Amino acid sequence: MEQSKNEVLEIIAKSLEVDKERITVESTVDSLEEWDSLGHLSILVSLDKKFQGRLAGIKEMASVTSVNSILKILKNNNLI
Repeated sequence: MEQSKNEVLEIIAKSLEVDKERITVESTVDSLEEWDSLGHLSILVSLDKKFQGRLAGIKEMASVTSVNSILKILKNNNLI
């Protein structure tokens, strides 16, 4: 799980084009100005690629506003 969590954090950082150190479990839309609508789309596309299209069917991913909620959804859907 820890390895998967770190991979997800890296993907989010890359998607938002920020340093990996800036992304934590506590990071939210409000704490990162780069996490705008385009950044959100980039996160979703990158995670969907990582999980081979299995993210597309998870409706609640469209409205996530924090790294913690992304991790919870991925865990609840047995992706991490």
